[in-house]
Amino acid sequence: MELPIHELVAYNSAVDSENLVHDDTIAAKLGFVGGLVPGVDVFAYLCQPMIAHWGRDFFTSARVEVRLKQPVYDGDTVVVSARFGDGGIAAVASTEAGERATAHGTLIDPVPDFDVMAAAPLPDRRPPASPESLGAPGPLGALHTCCSAEDQIEYLLAVRDAMSPVIDWGWVHPGWLLSYANHIISRNVRLGPWIHVGSSVQHHSPALIDEALEVRGAVRSVSERKGHRFVDADVAILGADGRVVISVAHTAIFEPRQLRSDLMDADDETRESTP
Repeated sequence: MELPIHELVAYNSAVDSENLVHDDTIAAKLGFVGGLVPGVDVFAYLCQPMIAHWGRDFFTSARVEVRLKQPVYDGDTVVVSARFGDGGIAAVASTEAGERATAHGTLIDPVPDFDVMAAAPLPDRRPPASPESLGAPGPLGALHTCCSAEDQIEYLLAVRDAMSPVIDWGWVHPGWLLSYANHIISRNVRLGPWIHVGSSVQHHSPALIDEALEVRGAVRSVSERKGHRFVDADVAILGADGRVVISVAHTAIFEPRQLRSDLMDADDETRESTP
């Protein structure tokens, strides 16, 4: 069954972010057309048909696998098409340049238990991101946050979902929550330009507007593929009463091969010029 199509004009909400892959000039040096729209915002686009179809059940039992295949740029017209079948919803975000991202959502009943990782303090000084710093044993430093009604409205405008039913329900949008899977990594290590490439998100319970939330995480693995360095992290967001709100398996390129090539070229030049 085909679901209603959602069409929107993408907005780069992260131009002032510490992550310079969202900056037009830096992104161009990495071979992109311009600054990338955040992957967590593209996730929010893909969630629209699922939330419209499943309503409140999405926030208590939906598992969403999102894959960010190609960049979305500020000003792109994004068409989100979705199809319901075999108990799940397959969604695709496309632009004039073709398919950009996909998501597959299913309602999981019962929602599996999740072993929450221990909490740890944030480092006083963030070390540079590397296989060693990211691969250090132990949990990541935890974050504490909450989403106010004003935060929510600003966020929904940015992801082009101003009429989302979460406003009436008093619940926090899942895309806002997923952004903290990015934040917990970047608050623990110092990153250069980096790229979110995919997430597996299990929703356990809704987060309430103005509720105190804790974000915990741990790095599962660091790897290298096709010249990129990847980090895979497990993240959980807990409500004020300690319940699990969402659990996430999160994947990002923390050192793109383009940047690694530039660094290696710079090292070569340094060695050649050294007496």
